[in-house]
Amino acid sequence: MDFNQYLINQNLADSTINNHMRNYDKIINILGEDFEYEYSDEDMIDSLRKQRLTLSQKLTISSTLSKYLKFRDIENEKVVEYIFELNNDLRKGYNQRNKNLKYDYTKRDLINELNKFYTENKPKHYIVSYLLIKFNVRNTDLNLKIVKHMKYTNKEDNFLVIRKHSIMYIRNNFKTKTSYGVKKNEIKNNRFYEMTEQFYNENKDTSIDENRISLFNTFHNSTKLEKRYSVFNLKESDIVKIILGKDNSLHKASVISSKRGTSLDTLENSYNIRK
Repeated sequence: MDFNQYLINQNLADSTINNHMRNYDKIINILGEDFEYEYSDEDMIDSLRKQRLTLSQKLTISSTLSKYLKFRDIENEKVVEYIFELNNDLRKGYNQRNKNLKYDYTKRDLINELNKFYTENKPKHYIVSYLLIKFNVRNTDLNLKIVKHMKYTNKEDNFLVIRKHSIMYIRNNFKTKTSYGVKKNEIKNNRFYEMTEQFYNENKDTSIDENRISLFNTFHNSTKLEKRYSVFNLKESDIVKIILGKDNSLHKASVISSKRGTSLDTLENSYNIRK
């Protein structure tokens, strides 16, 4: 059994497996093909420490290294200790960053405005704002179609699939798909379900394709279009900064990284900055 099959057998997501395999290639480039025979786990960590990589890059590579060594049934105590050390260093950095940042709005303000869209019966505003707040998506992720069955989906577009008790949010087309693969999220929020179904029913009779209802008839991936329907007319990047302003811990950043399909480095450099 090879490493890829080992990861598959662990029932990991395809994107997680792909990330591990890319990291494995990086490990080979750093340590060589026979590294497990030539280095102790302590020597492996010493080599990783010397690489000109960011802390988060070292963390992801070390996590893959630990998983590979477990697969090979090789001692990896020092690797685990190094992962713990990197997590601590990253956590300290996130906790110290942006302590004095002030925003006009708080995360609670965003949620309250989202709820207003529901009470005012604005389904498109609600759908857009919910995805921006809950999934921290980019503009392109909002270019989606609403369908009533998986048979109306394809592998090119983004979809909201209305199921019996939930909405399946499928992203086939987003900026970092090459790195993260297709993203699928089940949404069980009752209000989001109601607003999505309402939008579908209100537009199906006038749609060119009655089985696939586009959220936007014409989508230019523009910030202007996105802001028109978002809470307080905020850009998606502003929403991410507000949320990180409330909680910029490593855990929260990691959650956003996974939902959005953005590396921790990008969040650190572009969304968690002093401005």
